[in-house]
Amino acid sequence: MRFSGCGGWTRDSRGYLGRTFPLTSMPARRKSYGGWGSCRRCEGPSPGMLQSLGMKEGRAISSAVPLHSPQDTPQKVRISEGGSVLQALQNLKDSLPPVQRKIAHYILENPRLIARMSISTLADRSGAKSEASVVKLYRTLGFSGYHDFKVSLATEVAGRTINQVDEGADITLDDDIPTIKRKIFSSAIRVLTKTMETLDPVLLERAVDTLVNARRIIILGYGTSVVVAYDAFIKFSRVGLDCLYTQDSHINALVLADRREGDVLFCISQSGESKDVVIPPEGLKPKIPIIAVTGSPDSPLGKIADICFTVSSRETAFRTDPMIGRIAEIALVDTLFNGIVVRLGPSALERLGKSRQALSYLKF
Repeated sequence: MRFSGCGGWTRDSRGYLGRTFPLTSMPARRKSYGGWGSCRRCEGPSPGMLQSLGMKEGRAISSAVPLHSPQDTPQKVRISEGGSVLQALQNLKDSLPPVQRKIAHYILENPRLIARMSISTLADRSGAKSEASVVKLYRTLGFSGYHDFKVSLATEVAGRTINQVDEGADITLDDDIPTIKRKIFSSAIRVLTKTMETLDPVLLERAVDTLVNARRIIILGYGTSVVVAYDAFIKFSRVGLDCLYTQDSHINALVLADRREGDVLFCISQSGESKDVVIPPEGLKPKIPIIAVTGSPDSPLGKIADICFTVSSRETAFRTDPMIGRIAEIALVDTLFNGIVVRLGPSALERLGKSRQALSYLKF
């Protein structure tokens, strides 16, 4: 067997003499050796592929088609702490393979949008159509994960901005207390109004039905989402719904391993990228319905949810603490809670009365 041209291989065995096939039709027996891949420049055989065939990197497979040498591919760039991601991309883009170059151009032209995009959205909007190319690009820049890359880029774009809470309401180091107060409260009002207008009443009805009919509600939320998750746990429990909530991801993993008929997952993550909130529920689909509260329907959490509520808050593009978004998420939980009370009727009101009495001794 020999390669002829980028992305093709020629079989010289009996019955196939000189016949050329696309690289994707490589026999499964050969592929199973591991290390199969293609050149970042021309989709030709990678070093791992050559190694599995007993060939050396950089040696021509045929006299007509030389392989690219390691020096032809872009080297990894380690961005120092406080260094510029955009400047590194600018310096590197001309040496990148065509698909990665296209992604780099899109990032350089739209840096503020990237922090609100999932990896699949970036691949699609940049025209690359390849998440693998996005992965290769951020690894070339020295980042271990997409979220790490996004946070670094967002921090750079924010500059002297402390918290970018809404359009035209950036909080900067030059703001005084009255200005900060005005920006925070006005941003909260805008986000609450926008979320109220975009919430689908039909989706809210479905969520209320799902929660009321659930035998057990497992609530997942970590980090800054703990506030919203615990609020949901307290409220739903007060009307008699069987809820489970803990901040310990190990305990949650044990609970989810013992799934029961009638379980419902209520997951909260503003970024929609928290692995503890995405990976365990993903393994349970489609056996357990998932209700998600997140910042984007295109996020990993949004994609696996059966019912997805989106809370739009621009701040998460620039800081990892979604302050204004939390307020809207708590308002959403309150909406679901009151919908549940109305659905259950007098029995829910009776339970609420008993819960108030049970807690009365704690108050003066």
